[in-house]
Amino acid sequence: MDFELTPEQRRWRDLAREFAQGSIRPRAAALDRAQEVPYDILAEMARLGLLGLTLPEQHGGSGGDFIAY
Repeated sequence: MDFELTPEQRRWRDLAREFAQGSIRPRAAALDRAQEVPYDILAEMARLGLLGLTLPEQHGGSGGDFIAY
């Protein structure tokens, strides 16, 4: 059995990591304290394709698989 990620799976992983480190991490503690929903962060995640990752592209998703998710 091959447990290596595909190039596409690595791309999604790297995108999610970079986004989390750059956009979420700096604000996470303040958002938790304020108990706020960061709609701007959710909108950016949607724009990047992270929210619809496992949905087929023909249905508005990103066409990724569950390993990438």
